[in-house]
Amino acid sequence: MSIEISTHGMGMDIKRVEDRFFIEIDFYGKLRHEDYEVMIPVIERAIEAKGEREFDLLVDMRDFKGWTFEAAIDDMRFGLSFKDSFDAMAVVGDREWEELSVKMMNHLCRGELRFFEDYDEALRWIAKR
Repeated sequence: MSIEISTHGMGMDIKRVEDRFFIEIDFYGKLRHEDYEVMIPVIERAIEAKGEREFDLLVDMRDFKGWTFEAAIDDMRFGLSFKDSFDAMAVVGDREWEELSVKMMNHLCRGELRFFEDYDEALRWIAKR
């Protein structure tokens, strides 16, 4: 007898490459409202702690399976609330709608957003900024 366990949520790290700090968020599974209740305060604290340092964001969506309806609303609020908090954002994914979302959000954000299919390429782009 096997038990099927479905995990979901996000992992978050604050990393540094050269002199650049960035937050890396890995989304996996189908996100729920409760995931955003945990994630948003953590990101807020990281942004407050950065002071005047330049800060970037790398989002890995390769294991992402979607949202519940309430979590999708949370994600929109998150995007609009933090649209000016990062100098650059790299999104790693493998779906066309993810790439289109990045292109649309690029017009709303202060920093530059780019979509990548390759994680290492995204990391190199963050490091060169």
